[in-house]
Amino acid sequence: MSKVFNKKDFFVLIVGILAVIIGFVYIQFGVGVDDKPESVNSQQPIIFVSDQNRTSSAARHLVTTTSRSGGSVAMHVDVYDNGKIQYLANKNVKEAKQPIIEVSYSSRSNTTKEQSAKLQAILVHLNKKYGYKTYDAIGFGSGALTVYDNAITYGTKKNKMNLSHFISIAGPYQGVMDDHPNDPHATPNQMTNDHQIHSHIQVNNQQITNSRFPNYSDLKKKSGNLDENTKVLNIYGVLSPSDKSDGRVSEQSATAIKKLVKSDNYQSLRLTGPAALHSNILDNQIAERLVNRFLFSD
Repeated sequence: MSKVFNKKDFFVLIVGILAVIIGFVYIQFGVGVDDKPESVNSQQPIIFVSDQNRTSSAARHLVTTTSRSGGSVAMHVDVYDNGKIQYLANKNVKEAKQPIIEVSYSSRSNTTKEQSAKLQAILVHLNKKYGYKTYDAIGFGSGALTVYDNAITYGTKKNKMNLSHFISIAGPYQGVMDDHPNDPHATPNQMTNDHQIHSHIQVNNQQITNSRFPNYSDLKKKSGNLDENTKVLNIYGVLSPSDKSDGRVSEQSATAIKKLVKSDNYQSLRLTGPAALHSNILDNQIAERLVNRFLFSD
């Protein structure tokens, strides 16, 4: 005896067919994927922030060396003068265990605070799009200040990502050296904020640069905000016993980060001689080996 095909049966059949079609389209074309992280993450990106507008050959050399040791170059991020952020990624951004992400700022006139805010936007984007939860960071020169200021200003809660390892290379935590011919090793100043530079003073490049950096006392006040588990490696240079600087950043300035980090989480490398010149530090083989061991030994 045949069963009568009623309206209820017809409705169930239509719903079933639609469910199959929707499921097929979702699987084949990834509908809705943009609303969720593209990776579930054991991935831990390495974010490289260079000196202001200086993604130099030396910086690229360090990135290449890092990639040989376990990282994979995955993305270049450009931050433009108008505030726009452009992300140029390859497949490694989703596939590599430790994708390397280079961040470059086009303007040298931005303050550390402005760069720090842009870095926060970048970290939030990376978390939302790729699901990254933790990251390592390498900061060179003023880039080191940007990474540190971001970590203590925004932290894991606002960045949506936790800073696991931080490598500071030639970071000017108390500013860059003054251009005083009679005092080539003058203690870097951290007091040359814009409002403190008076018209009767001849402003040199160092003063202009230092005016963009945060005051060291402010960094110290907020240093307690750094995640207690963040490990820090500080690499800096000293050209000679009589020239306690790398030619750009004094030893005193570069090592000032020690007081901004828990002692148990801090280690350092003091480079000496010609290879310790500010522009040469990223090419230093000793530094390269320590960087790779610090990032990839866990």
